[in-house]
Amino acid sequence: MKNIIDEIRKKQDEIIVMINSTFDSIISEISKCDNCTISEDAEYEAIYPITNTTGLKGKKVIAVILNNKRIISPTWKNVVKIILEDAIKDEIKLKKLNNLCDKLLGRKRIRLSNTPVDMRSPLKLADNIYVETHYDTETLMNFLLQILNEISYDYSLVKVVIKN
Repeated sequence: MKNIIDEIRKKQDEIIVMINSTFDSIISEISKCDNCTISEDAEYEAIYPITNTTGLKGKKVIAVILNNKRIISPTWKNVVKIILEDAIKDEIKLKKLNNLCDKLLGRKRIRLSNTPVDMRSPLKLADNIYVETHYDTETLMNFLLQILNEISYDYSLVKVVIKN
């Protein structure tokens, strides 16, 4: 019985070493791409400004380009989070957003609030600031643009990368 346990432990150690070396090589390859430039002509993706809300509907998001930096984003909810978190780095915009809480109302639920109560899919942006994100892509992006306009955030250079 001890031989079997020792053999299992030996195999376990071998597997752990193999997994660690595999992850190390993946990390090494990713690290090489830190200095890569953004390729706007990739065959499998398209880049659009966030104002093209109807063109985004039904599309799979890959990333956000913000301040000439590509930030991977697997969901539209995460796109909203990335952009709004960048916007509220400025204290003035954060105060404006806080003042908008409980004033931007939807037909059935609150869209921006100090509390996640009565929200179906709240996204926490800061202490006491939650955004409702349970919308289709077009509605969510239009709502994002509405918020950005209200807080005077310049989104002219913000782009989204979608899968073709």
